[in-house]
This record gives sequence, C-alpha cells and structure tokens, in this order.
Amino acid sequence: MIYFDHASTVLPKDERILASFCKASSAYASAARGSYKASLQASKLLYQTREDIKRFVDCKDGITVFTYGATHGLNMILQGLLDKGDHVVFTALEHQSVLRPLYLLEEKGVQIDCVPFNEQGCIHVEDVKRVWKPNTKMMICTYASNVLGTIQPIQELSSFVHTQGGLMMVDAAQGIGYHPIHMDAFGIDILVFSGHKGLQTPRGIGAVVLSKPLDIRPLMLGGSGFSTFEKTQPIMLPERLEAGTQPIELIASLQTAIQLQESKQGQYAYELTTYFINEVSKLDEIEIACANNLHRVPIVSLQVQGYSSEEVEDILFQTYGICVRGGMHCAPLVHMQLQTQSTGMVRFSFHDTNTKEEVDVAIKALQELVGK
Repeated sequence: MIYFDHASTVLPKDERILASFCKASSAYASAARGSYKASLQASKLLYQTREDIKRFVDCKDGITVFTYGATHGLNMILQGLLDKGDHVVFTALEHQSVLRPLYLLEEKGVQIDCVPFNEQGCIHVEDVKRVWKPNTKMMICTYASNVLGTIQPIQELSSFVHTQGGLMMVDAAQGIGYHPIHMDAFGIDILVFSGHKGLQTPRGIGAVVLSKPLDIRPLMLGGSGFSTFEKTQPIMLPERLEAGTQPIELIASLQTAIQLQESKQGQYAYELTTYFINEVSKLDEIEIACANNLHRVPIVSLQVQGYSSEEVEDILFQTYGICVRGGMHCAPLVHMQLQTQSTGMVRFSFHDTNTKEEVDVAIKALQELVGK
C-alpha cells in the first residue's frame, strides 16, 4: 500500500508517540482527582502539555483547552462565543466543521458572510473589508485549505480584523505540524487544531489555544474535580470548557508528538509535493488546482479529464495500491467556486514518511491513466 491520504489522518503513526499513549494508559490515573502519585503524575502531564502547546504555537500568555479534535474545538468556540445579532466573516475555503455550526447559528440570529478565494487559492483582505460590519465579532479562516493546500495570509487578515476590534479565529487542522505557527506574531486570537494529521497522534485529541481569556459558554457540562456543589460549570478556564475526565493517554501522545516535531529538521514532504506538481503539470489531461501556488502544505488536488474523482481514486487503489481521496472533502464551497461539484477532485496529501519512489509510482500511474 502506498498511502497519500495524510490530510485525512497520518499513517503510520510514530512508534514513540504510540508508546507514550501506552505508558500513560498503564501508569497514570485521572488528573485532579487525587493526591496519590498516579493522579499527581497525570496532573503534571496535563499542566506541562498545556505549556508545551503554547510554546509550540508561540502564544506566550495563552490558555490551552483540550478537545477531542478540531471539529469539537470549532463547535466549542462558535457555539459558545456567538450570540444573536453578532456578525461573522468566514471563507469559501472552510470545512463543514465550520460551515455547519455557522448555518445552525444563522438560524438562531447570527449574521454570516462568506468571502471567496482568488486564483491563487487565497483570501484577499479587500474582500473581507467589503463585508465587514459594525457588529462583526470575528473572522474565521482556515490556516491551510484541506482541498487546495494553500496557506492563507493570516497576519494580513488579522491586522485588519484587529483594527476593527474583532477576533481572529484560525482552523489549523491542516497547518499544524507542517508549517510554523506563531500566534502572537500572526495576531491569532483563537487557534484550533487536531493531533492526528500533521502531528501523528492517535485520533481523538486536539486543542483550542486562546491568546487571552474569553467568555465562552461551555458546550458540555459535567464534572471538573472541584466546585462540586455548584450547579453551573466553573468560570475558571480551561476547566470551564473541559467537562469530564481528560483523555490522559491521548494528551501524553500529543505531548510526545510536539516534542518530536520541535526536533525535526527537513522539509521532505514539501519537496515531494513540489516534485509531484512539476511532473503531473506536464500532463495536459490533468488539471491541478492552484498549481502555480507552491506556498502550501503538502496537499495537491486535481481533476483527470474524462473521469470522476471517485473513479480515479478506485483505479489508483485497485491497480496500483495507491490510497488517495476523491470527492468533495467536506468543503462544498471550494467545489462550488471551482465548479467541480459534478466530478469532485482527487486529493494527494504527502508526509515525511513517504518516499520519492512512491511518488514516482503515482506519477507513472497518472501517466498511464491519461494514456488510456
């Protein structure tokens, strides 16, 4: 099997990350639930991982909230921060984990406006200015498109948002682990990410990082380990947003993943991506979305003339053992703007675990496919 679907979840997982999961599962009890060693170790892990995440995304005075993944974090913020009468700006690049909560909130009186992307697959600040209103509370933008791979001008966008007194929220599910994120320098107020993509953790762990305390309604209510006689969730962050028992095993895996990521050197996945784009662009029957924009994470989406994306996906696996993803990638507005609703696109997503030889197999497969 040749795996090029890392944008869905990275495979294989690093054995050191999995080992930290197993160790925590066997040795650590629940955090903040006792004064004995196994519980104190879990509490220490919890605290240190929060600090490690803030350091990793360069947010000096922030607050780390653990989530079950990016979808959980996005719902937590959008449904917990927005009220009837608020206005939100979002982009045509967003995933359904942003779109569907916003559509639900629109039914409850939240106003929403979408801005398109340009031919480079990026958001232009002038489009944001055109839809900004006096009651605009926030802008939400993906760090990197899960379809196009293109990295967005977050610093430029946040600069305008802040001049208007708004909040800048970024979905970094596809950016984390592939591209350096500097929350303070980029002006990101709220960062949301999951661990199972670029960071290689098991599925089920992510985080929201807040640059400052915000009044967010809890998405879930339950135990916190303290304030037992209170009828409402504690006000204190991050506990206010972390009802229930924290997944210590997954948090341990996330901590190890971040430590390993900080020690990485090369940009091998980017080299593979550029090589793939350069070679496949020579095939007239294949159109790569935003091929001339190499400022991207290792994601490439394309169309093959005469085939639907699902047909190409099936042929690549059945004939060549290549795993890719066809379809709409939970990003309907991207396909609506590109007018690819009827065919979808074939997404190749690379990782440092891939090899040039594997990419060559994919290139040859596409050459043979269009040759037919």
